[in-house]
Formats: sequence, structure tokens, C-alpha cells
Amino acid sequence: MMAEILEGLLLINQTDVYARFGAFLAETGEDRHDNYDSLLAPPALKQQAEVSIREEDGVRMPDILTQTYEARDITLRFAIVASNDVSFFTRYASFVKFLKEGDDGWLALHLTDVGLKFRVYMTGFSDYSQLAPFGKGEVAATFSVKFREPKPTFELAASI
Repeated sequence: MMAEILEGLLLINQTDVYARFGAFLAETGEDRHDNYDSLLAPPALKQQAEVSIREEDGVRMPDILTQTYEARDITLRFAIVASNDVSFFTRYASFVKFLKEGDDGWLALHLTDVGLKFRVYMTGFSDYSQLAPFGKGEVAATFSVKFREPKPTFELAASI
């Protein structure tokens, strides 16, 4: 049943990460939405050019302002569950390698349920948490992955 819910929800470089690695987006609590909060928060805007002249009040600015986004960082929490230690280590190591290598380093994150796509690269891992111990059957862990989106588009996947 879990597979029916999670398969196809998150594609990275057109790969269903649940089907291939058993990886899926996970939250730290039942009522938490940290992954979507990180993905859907609009990027900060770049500062506008200003010229401050001592003899004038305030600052001078262009008549037409062009609003552009700053690059932004996105942190997503993933989980991997496997039936045993070997399966877990295989899935986990393969997923880490997949994220590290990307497509010439680039990763296209596609959230199919909301139709959004992000072009990012991975900058690191943090917050590994073992949920079910090794050597006792099913193994589960969560971990955070940090991504950088150098040119935020904040658009629907169909338009990227």
C-alpha cells in the first residue's frame, strides 16, 4: 500500500526515487510540512541599485525597477525503509551517489502532485537519524539533503 501512495510523487532527473531507491520525502511530525515549506517559499528578491548623494534626501533609484530573485537554498528531509541491513545500505549508498552525480551535477526535482519543478544541485547532507536499528529486520532512517537553486524560476513544471 505504501508503494501505491509514494510511487511517482517525486521524480529526480525523471527517475522515480521511491521505485528505484525506496526514498521518499518525510516529515519530522504528523502535522509538519517542512519539505513543502522549503520548496514553496518564494525566493528572496535581489536588492535594487541605489545611489546616496550627501546633498540630497534619501536615495536615487531607476525609474523602472526590475525585480529578480536571489539564488536560494532548499532543504528536504528524506526517508529510506528497507527489509534488511543489506537492502538498506544498498539503497542508501545508491541514492547518495545518484544525488551527488546528478546529470553533470544537476538535479531536476519534479513534484508531480503539485506540478512544480526545480533545477538544483546538491550541497550536502545533515541530520541523519536511525529510526529502526540494524540487525533486527526492517531498517529505516531519515536524513536531510541540502540543495542550491541558482536561478529560481518558481513556475509550474510544464513551463520549464
